[in-house]
Amino acid sequence: MESIICYSSSSAKGALRMVHSGEWYVIRMRAGQQQKAVQEMQEMGIDTYCPTMRREIRHHRNKRWLMREFPLFTGYAFACLAPRDFATLRDIRNVSAVLGDASGNPAPVAWSVIEKIKDAQERGDFDVLRPPVRRLRAGDTVQVKDGPLSGHYAAVTNVVGRRAIKAVVEMFGSLREVEIGLESIRRVA
Repeated sequence: MESIICYSSSSAKGALRMVHSGEWYVIRMRAGQQQKAVQEMQEMGIDTYCPTMRREIRHHRNKRWLMREFPLFTGYAFACLAPRDFATLRDIRNVSAVLGDASGNPAPVAWSVIEKIKDAQERGDFDVLRPPVRRLRAGDTVQVKDGPLSGHYAAVTNVVGRRAIKAVVEMFGSLREVEIGLESIRRVA
């Protein structure tokens, strides 16, 4: 009997375990019922893996930033299935199909593909997060992105509120202090 490694999302986070029968397949679920379907499969003893991504969203009322997890492949998950498990899937209400080839046979997915997705998820490759905010300070160097000074480099001398800076730019053969909107500049190392 050949052993393959399966990832079980119901076990400890990041844990791998050995399963003696079964291959990984892509399971399609009913719209909006992905979490319920994964939970049902796990309760039936089927190892499942649903890749997720983290996204920071702003609360509409209190304007706080919140971290939320969303499925990476909306409506799909991976399941480690033995031949006996295909009949069990018919009993799960929120599972609609197993993806297959043109002849209608379920198409297995190589473990290496799933492992790459799992590793990328753990590294945070799929996450959509705000860039770290670092305030501009006097002495920082910026490049003007658009406007009449497009392409010029400038040294920040003062921050004016939340939307503009004052910076020294070389033009007309001398240094001039100008006020530039934050949307028109980019930070340079």
